[in-house]
Amino acid sequence: MTEKTLRVVGELMGAVPPAGSFAARRTGSAENLAIEVEGVGPIGFPVTPDRARQLCEVARPARYGRRDQTLLDANVRDTWEVPRNLVTIDEQRWHETLLPVVDLLRAELGLAPDCELSAEPHSMLVYEPGQFFRRHQDSEKAEGMIGTLVVTLPSVFTGGELVIEQQGTKITDQGSPAELSFVAFYGDCEHEVLPVTDGFRITLTYNLVARGRTGPDAAAFATHPSVALLAEQFRAHFTTPVEMPTRSTDREPVTRLPRQLVYLLDHQYSQQGFGWDQLKGGDAARAAMMLAAADSAGYDTVLALAEAMESYDEDYTSWMMIYRERWERVEDGWKCVESSEVEFDDDGDMVEPAPVDPASIPIRSSLHLAPGSKDLGDLRWSNIRLTWLIDRSGAAGEPEVREIRDEELCSGESNSTLEPFASEIEGYTGNEGNTASFWYRRAALIVRPRQ
Repeated sequence: MTEKTLRVVGELMGAVPPAGSFAARRTGSAENLAIEVEGVGPIGFPVTPDRARQLCEVARPARYGRRDQTLLDANVRDTWEVPRNLVTIDEQRWHETLLPVVDLLRAELGLAPDCELSAEPHSMLVYEPGQFFRRHQDSEKAEGMIGTLVVTLPSVFTGGELVIEQQGTKITDQGSPAELSFVAFYGDCEHEVLPVTDGFRITLTYNLVARGRTGPDAAAFATHPSVALLAEQFRAHFTTPVEMPTRSTDREPVTRLPRQLVYLLDHQYSQQGFGWDQLKGGDAARAAMMLAAADSAGYDTVLALAEAMESYDEDYTSWMMIYRERWERVEDGWKCVESSEVEFDDDGDMVEPAPVDPASIPIRSSLHLAPGSKDLGDLRWSNIRLTWLIDRSGAAGEPEVREIRDEELCSGESNSTLEPFASEIEGYTGNEGNTASFWYRRAALIVRPRQ
């Protein structure tokens, strides 16, 4: 009964129409955008190739920050950045165009009408032929930052498409030779700029900061026909005993009522950017539905962050002579934090693995062995553990019970459509074959009986 109940809950929650998309696009006139760059002069539209080359001459290679370092890696990010102190924009004129567009994008991203979405300037970038930005996620550069706005200036170029992906769905923007192109997207979206093949792609980028957002509106779903069905499934879930794992010596199976129902959300969140009033897109609508149903059925609801792990058989380390490698996601790609290589004695027997200094391994734009790779075999095991809880009042803290059992879990999208934040590959250990493990951050809604 519980397995069927979880499936029905997933279907009902999945049918909730999202309030908005993970990315939104608009076009607009450039007549109110007056830009002047020191050493170049006023920028007219469309930007001519000669003017674009002059911008490259006063620009510097785009850097990225990690901790207290400022780094360059043209294999990850190859583009020119015009220093902000050289760029002057007539903000009063520009806001006549920018502010109404940002408000339209706010609605299309599914944010509440009383959410104040502002665009804070970040950088001016120029991509010349051959330049690109590898697939990545943007970090939270300011308090309340939920995403990024890219304004592509009118110019003639080919290639250089901005590609944004979330849960397996892609949105692509090519810019325009005659108009401004506005693209806003949430910060957990993977995105990249493909290589420019001809001409110059020039953009202004902004941090999107949300203030005054409201939590999910359960009252708006109170009369939704699915709420009663969902409440009925909650009652069935919490009143149906399930068999617990037992020892082989136990004569009778042990049963008990489920402790909770965990529904995984679609977007990824950091702990500092997570809360009832910080849910993105469809997550906010689904939270409102679940709150309405839980209230109707007499149950409590909490928000949670969790970490999921999947471990697979793999063949990659067999021919790469890797004993163990662990990679972790950083803003500009993947950083190796642990590495050791296979070592053999004179008889050909493996001896203690030789450690490798991780600092000597360059940051990679992608993993050697990624989810979905042909070198991955069967899934060996998986688990998911809670790391952070927020109750209805907004009180937050670490959970007393971290484990999520199979009979409590109702998945939204599968982990395979998400980007892991850590990966580890390990060679043959004597007891097991080669393994590849991936860790994912998930957000969840949890329904529990009231104490």
